[in-house]
Amino acid sequence: MTRVVYTLRGIDDSSSANTQRPRNMELYATGLNAWGQLSFDGNGTDQDPDDTSLFTCVLRDDDISGVTPFQSFTLVHTSSGTRKTGFIPREEAALSALGSTAFPHLARAANGILVVDDTHPALQAVSNLRSTKLTQLFRTPPPIRQLVAYDTGFAALSPSGNVWTWGDERYGGCLGRDLSQSRAETPSIVTDLLYLPTGPITKIAAGGYVLAALTAGHDLYVWGHAGRATVAGLGGLELGDVPEPVVIEDHDIADIAVGEAHVIALTTTGEVFVIGSNSNGQLGLGAEVSSADSWTKVSVDAVDSHNKEVVAVTAGPRNSFLVVRNKPDC
Repeated sequence: MTRVVYTLRGIDDSSSANTQRPRNMELYATGLNAWGQLSFDGNGTDQDPDDTSLFTCVLRDDDISGVTPFQSFTLVHTSSGTRKTGFIPREEAALSALGSTAFPHLARAANGILVVDDTHPALQAVSNLRSTKLTQLFRTPPPIRQLVAYDTGFAALSPSGNVWTWGDERYGGCLGRDLSQSRAETPSIVTDLLYLPTGPITKIAAGGYVLAALTAGHDLYVWGHAGRATVAGLGGLELGDVPEPVVIEDHDIADIAVGEAHVIALTTTGEVFVIGSNSNGQLGLGAEVSSADSWTKVSVDAVDSHNKEVVAVTAGPRNSFLVVRNKPDC
């Protein structure tokens, strides 16, 4: 069967992008670029784009509110509209057209299953998201602050900090809970993430067979299915089947992102640390590094030397993104 894809390079959804105003924010990216999913230059002429192994500025805008990476394309939500780059398969076209507020309320696992929180207004009218047996409508427990997917399942975060997981019972370590108390495929609370010393969970992340959660007090918890080969490079995390605290050189953690086999963390002091596979340059440590078995600090000269700061991190399956802004004048 022929697979039809939409080819996009640096497309701007805004009809009135102002190229003259100052660009206060930048997006840096590294890693897999086989479909041009890191190429926002708009020329569209390179049919075989190279991966990148160092964080490089790929986009500038007055405001960058979020990055949503998929396997073969990337969406960046900016004040100029949603920027799209890469190859968009036909079955993903409806997703690429959604507004930025919708993406925390849907997630697609690597096994193809799409979960949609259809209580969210932006998703209620998207009928073609529901046209496949692989689509699950997630209605309980509302409201949902965030939905994320790993290879064979999902996690959801409520505004109060409760975390639910569900998925394939063969990889029960990813669920982070006792399967004798609730079925794997039924969304159930991860009780080990309740009543934590530094407050409730405020963000979750997932990828491959690894899940992570951040508390209000900037502590990091990680769990997953340690037996999978895709997490072999994450040995420094000592993955277990229940959430465990992870310390990165005594830093408080401001943001976390998880790829297929790598993790990227941002500290409250603006430092970036990575761990895991660098097979496509996704750690930003250079092409000569194959992996990082312990947390490794990443230096981005263009950020460190130009009065800029990293404010958010995002991971695709095999790439990484830094959202950077100019530091305010003192």
